[in-house]
Amino acid sequence: MMRPELAEFDQDGITPWRMLRSMSPELRGVVTNLHDALKEMRSCVFRACALVLTEEQVARQAWLEPDALARTLPVIVQAGFMAVDDAGALYSPHLYAKLVRKEEREARKALADQYWQQAEETGIVPDGLTRKQISARLNGAKGGRRRKGETPEAHAARRARELQEQQAQRTMPLMGVVSGGKTQIENPNKKPNGFSVTENSVSGFPIDLEQRDIHIPSSSISGETEKPKTQPLDDAQVQQLAARMMSASGLGADQAGFAVSFARLWLGQGVSADLVVSAIATHRRKMDENREIPRTMGVFKVPVQRAISGEEVVELLADASSDAAPSPKWKQQADETWNKSLSIYGATMREMGDFGRLNREWPEIAAKHGLPDCALDRKAYEAHFRGAA
Repeated sequence: MMRPELAEFDQDGITPWRMLRSMSPELRGVVTNLHDALKEMRSCVFRACALVLTEEQVARQAWLEPDALARTLPVIVQAGFMAVDDAGALYSPHLYAKLVRKEEREARKALADQYWQQAEETGIVPDGLTRKQISARLNGAKGGRRRKGETPEAHAARRARELQEQQAQRTMPLMGVVSGGKTQIENPNKKPNGFSVTENSVSGFPIDLEQRDIHIPSSSISGETEKPKTQPLDDAQVQQLAARMMSASGLGADQAGFAVSFARLWLGQGVSADLVVSAIATHRRKMDENREIPRTMGVFKVPVQRAISGEEVVELLADASSDAAPSPKWKQQADETWNKSLSIYGATMREMGDFGRLNREWPEIAAKHGLPDCALDRKAYEAHFRGAA
């Protein structure tokens, strides 16, 4: 994009664009035409390479009468909606400021990309954290983003005040509880609890917040239980479960990241990997029977949660099913062929993307894959194999 020739440029001194409302209709029309012409040229200055356009040429480019531009241009320049660079070319300060901000953003992004690449090469990036999460932590350590309209100096001063307040809160006296005390106002209908509040003491012992080696769990005061800690995970176990989940769900590789995330979550909660895979496979079979196609791994989150809530029941059912009599051979063949047909049907549907066409061409597709010549229905498949037996 063409740039004006300027030794200095003050972005803070640009006239707000809303001030154009205060100008006369003729002046607003001229300014609008000038900016529209520059946007069409994808430039912010009226220049053709090294050639500076004259006022007459600018008027032609902006679809203006030369006398209208000559009459309004001095007021437009004085108001700050247009300006003249060091070479005498007419340019728009607003469009040039927009270009400068874009270049600054690109420069910051390039530095961030370079820093991130170096961090990945040196291996200092924490495992399990995305780039966005790491950036948020770094920004938080620096005091967060500046507020709208806040200068860097004001942001630094506000951050210093916040740090002082946090330090003051850490050194504030702690109100502890001791037995045997009484409050100033008591409710005669309320049973005494045997505790009173004093400053800087619990049962006669002083409390100092700066003694960070002393840990007082919240459950000792409020009676709340601590949040259970998740079990340490092995990346190999997480990846293995994610691969099994992808196989059971039939989803594409674009959902691998979500599968790893869910696998890490459920394994961290101590859930059995077999239970997760079984729940996903069962829900996928139900979707296939209803001729539904899963799009994301999140579809299987609720079924897995239901299986987790009844994990013991599921295990008992699994033990009971193992003791039951085996299914007849024709039933096993029907189930195996039915699952194969559903897998082929879903894969073909994702490839075609046309439900009507798939149903019309299904007999040929079924014959091509060695499937029985019958309706795509579980009962029809069972009847086919039962009759063959």
